[in-house]
Amino acid sequence: MSSTDTIVHILPPLTNQPRETETYKSKNITVNTQEVTDPDSQDNQSVGYDGEVDTLRRLGRFYNWILTFSVVTRYAFYILPVATLLAIPLSIFATIHSDSNIKGIKMMGLFVWLEIVWCSLWIAKLCSKTLPRAFRLCCGVISAGTRKHSLMIKALEVPLSIVFWVIACWASIPVIAAFNPETDVTVLGSNVHWIRSLQKGFLASVPVACVFLVEKVVIEFITVNYHRTQFSARIQESKRRMHLFELLYEASTILFAPYCPKFADDDYIINTSLLSTVGKEIQNVTDLQTGTPIRIFDNLGRLGTGVTSVFGNIVSEVTGTQRVDSKSPHAVVSWALERRPASEALARRVFNSLVAEGNDALYQKDIERVLGPDNHHEAEEIFHALDKDANGDVSLEEVTMMVIELGEGRRAMTKSLHDVDRAIKALDRILMCVVLVGAGLIYGTFFSDNFFKNMSLYTTSLMSFSFAFAGTVQEFTGSCIFLFVKHPYDVGDRVEINNVDLIVEHISLLYTVFRRVDSQRKVQIPNIVNNGNWIENISRSQAMSEHFSLAISAATTFEEIENLTDELKAFVTADGNRRDYKSDLDVEVANVGDMSKLELKINLGYKSNWSNEKLRVARRSKFMCALLATLRKVQINAPGGGDVAIGDASRPAYSVSVSDEEARISRMKYLDEKESHKYVKDKGI
Repeated sequence: MSSTDTIVHILPPLTNQPRETETYKSKNITVNTQEVTDPDSQDNQSVGYDGEVDTLRRLGRFYNWILTFSVVTRYAFYILPVATLLAIPLSIFATIHSDSNIKGIKMMGLFVWLEIVWCSLWIAKLCSKTLPRAFRLCCGVISAGTRKHSLMIKALEVPLSIVFWVIACWASIPVIAAFNPETDVTVLGSNVHWIRSLQKGFLASVPVACVFLVEKVVIEFITVNYHRTQFSARIQESKRRMHLFELLYEASTILFAPYCPKFADDDYIINTSLLSTVGKEIQNVTDLQTGTPIRIFDNLGRLGTGVTSVFGNIVSEVTGTQRVDSKSPHAVVSWALERRPASEALARRVFNSLVAEGNDALYQKDIERVLGPDNHHEAEEIFHALDKDANGDVSLEEVTMMVIELGEGRRAMTKSLHDVDRAIKALDRILMCVVLVGAGLIYGTFFSDNFFKNMSLYTTSLMSFSFAFAGTVQEFTGSCIFLFVKHPYDVGDRVEINNVDLIVEHISLLYTVFRRVDSQRKVQIPNIVNNGNWIENISRSQAMSEHFSLAISAATTFEEIENLTDELKAFVTADGNRRDYKSDLDVEVANVGDMSKLELKINLGYKSNWSNEKLRVARRSKFMCALLATLRKVQINAPGGGDVAIGDASRPAYSVSVSDEEARISRMKYLDEKESHKYVKDKGI
């Protein structure tokens, strides 16, 4: 009796809601989605850390307390110091030097306006910060899917603040002359030259700020739309599959405790730490055959993890914050997926702990027995996720392949997100250059009366050099369309371009780096070139098929071809092969050529795509060997084959001599017999 038969209802009923939500940040926008990488890996990003612990003194702790106390104290801490400095000359020019002026304009009005400018900056920032909440409050009544738009508005906080601030500065310029009643200063003009120049500058800054805002809106729209269409579904699927496998691992640890004698070796591999790596190096250096050094360092690593967990729990209790348990199923599975040996050990542990005794495959009833009847739908979903070939059972190879693909998919997705973000940043920098050129044109329009008159001359000079950068502009535009609109591949995908199998290594804005499957050489291809190529994405394809063509003897009968078909179908449906091949194998006579041979075409369907080159080669080689053995078994020969060579002992070669009269009579007899068998007789006979 299996140990799984005695364990029922060991897990609570599941919910379809994800257990945790992580935040993904890209281009100053925060998108709530399921995490793809291990949260513990954030510690690995501390590049260049010198080991010195940074501690805050009393003044630093007081500064942090003010900033984190409330929004009012934080903004007051930002506004009051500079406002106080501006208030000093303001009070001086209001009392002692009240007659000080700049071309008839009192200095007091200027410093009052500077106070307004400084305060309006933070008021504009506060308005842009509260705008997403106001948007959710107003538009959330109409539609519930407004969160992504509010997140975009939140990411545009700085450009919106600049627009609001520039408008406020321009509208408050008449305050400068508020203490000079005889001076005519309005929002649209002034009779004072330097105030009029100041108004032109801020009035020109309004469209410049709007252009800057439009550029950031375009970048944010590309970022949000691209990540939502390309990665949102993949992230959700990856997170769901990982959550389901965490349930299997949790059930496995309940059935068999970690580091139990049965699974001690696998648990040591799954939880391999830096100390165990040191132990392995010691074992290699000392040429020991036992695993004692590795186990010693593994146990030291477990002790350190336990001590860290205890102190972490104490800190979380004191501070009231939550921490990630390093021994939780999520942490263990996430850590194991980062390394192939740990992934294989994790798959072995889960499979061998859940499979019933005496069986070599895992069935849906085994998972339901462990999870309980309340989790029937989750058990069914787990089984279908593991049973990719849909044959009703799951082997150890299928579980191992699923775990390895899950880990490789997470790493490839993370790298693809990183490369796309870098491409978007490059696009942002290029568009910012365009914004700077546009800002120069706008300021030139406002400050120069002859600017438009000279524009024709500037345009003619610029067009004369257009041939120098026309190709660059075309390449940039085509690459943007190829990457952000078409996007035929991601990092880690296997593609076929011009009949060459390639693996995507790195994606940039203007080019893509591939690795050839046959020679492992790196190839860099411009995106504008790939924009006109046929790209077959093998990784995104479902189960694929392959055609085999071979020539056989023209003397082959239809019954022999049927026997070949039956034998090949028996091969692909055998117990050892039904997880690799589909049962719908077809054999057809494609052509008879010059009637000296028959051309057969065999259509073989696989139960997966060809993204895994090692697996594809193994399956194809196995079928080719079986095809050759089957052809010999049913005695189907090559064209002109099927008999021994002339000169063999069983087919000797000899010659006889006949007279000319006998040769003429035999020839005429052959021609008469040939004419008698014709469907249409010759008219001359």
